Amino acid sequence: MKIVLFSRVPRWYSFKNERLVRRLTADGHKVVGVIVEQTSTIKSLLEWKKKLGADVFIKKTVQKILGKKPLSNSENNKLPEVSPEVFFVKAHNSAECVGILQQLSPDLIILRGCGIIKKQVLALPKIGVINPHYAKLPDFRGMDVTEWSVLCGAEVAVSVHAVNEGVDTGVVLRSAIIKPTAADTVGSLRDKSAALVVNLLAEAVADFAGGRKFPKDEIIEKGGKQYFQMDERLKRLANLRLKKFAEK
Repeated sequence: MKIVLFSRVPRWYSFKNERLVRRLTADGHKVVGVIVEQTSTIKSLLEWKKKLGADVFIKKTVQKILGKKPLSNSENNKLPEVSPEVFFVKAHNSAECVGILQQLSPDLIILRGCGIIKKQVLALPKIGVINPHYAKLPDFRGMDVTEWSVLCGAEVAVSVHAVNEGVDTGVVLRSAIIKPTAADTVGSLRDKSAALVVNLLAEAVADFAGGRKFPKDEIIEKGGKQYFQMDERLKRLANLRLKKFAEK
């Protein structure tokens, strides 16, 4: 299966040893390209630090700058090293991006951190577009959903869903629950989610390779709320609540 990844990162960001690319390659798929909507280094670093917390942020940034493998267990370290071709565009919904996609002719697009994708791009892959989401759907849609899940005392979850023109309204394809420990923060939970979602995405891709029909015209069941960026004061409260929750 031919796959394209969408991402939004600075130009120096390395996709060498990218966990998902290695896993998909090991599974027999071909990542024919990564299309990057380039952002400034300062903006990206500030956003990553806010989401991950200082300790996790420093570790992850050093890994990326040095091109080190972000994998910890021996099984994952056996995956092949891959350096996919990277294309830089001003916007994923631009005519430039559409032209690249028409050339690459992917079966599937996987979103790995980008904005809302418009209809003309959603229609290009042969199968469809899928996206990882760091919360239970449809309960928590939108932004900072790991943080909102913790603050609301809900289960911490990871979902992979089909993408349509709505905001996190596509059918859930795969999902899993993360049980927090007393040592966790919302930042470390995001890091755990990023690792877990590699398996969920790979499983969803395998489902489509095995003949599963893409739910293009299906909408996720009604319910839940759309959340927006969380204030830092609420994030601190979420971390306090997480610690008390994990101690129970």
